Amino acid sequence: MNKKLKIVLAVAILSGTSLYAADSLIGTKADPVVTKSYVDSKIAQITYNGNNSNTSDLEARIKAHEALISALSQQIVALEEAKSTFEVVNVPMGSTIYGKQSSEIIVRSGEGTVVATSAGGIQDVTDGVDLLGGTKAPNNNLLIIPREDGRGILADKPMVVMVRGGYTIS
Repeated sequence: MNKKLKIVLAVAILSGTSLYAADSLIGTKADPVVTKSYVDSKIAQITYNGNNSNTSDLEARIKAHEALISALSQQIVALEEAKSTFEVVNVPMGSTIYGKQSSEIIVRSGEGTVVATSAGGIQDVTDGVDLLGGTKAPNNNLLIIPREDGRGILADKPMVVMVRGGYTIS
């Protein structure tokens, strides 16, 4: 081939590719050519919304939630301890201690009479009997209130009882 022909073909090929590249929307509004610093600034703007307010807001919310979790954990521990320990309670003469469902009562001193309902009395798990209404509550026996329906012990004399679970005195 002729040297001039080779040069003409090379120029024609380069011109064609240049025209194709110029026509294919590179660097237009639809596909702009941008610098790395521009891209980095846009990423920073999206990430931090122009400042660190999103980050500090999230950190504040996380701290508030951590404080709430800590407080609730302490309440759970306190409830578990209260559930597993007996409370010593003085019941004045003439008053009645009513147990909530599953409450446990031990009469330590004094005298009391069982208050029952039509559904039944109080279970004496030490002796394995059901104490009906009007029965003397034995001292130093574990008594269980099965339901919160008005069952309890009326103090004939001032009583000291140990209670695990909920109760009311009236």
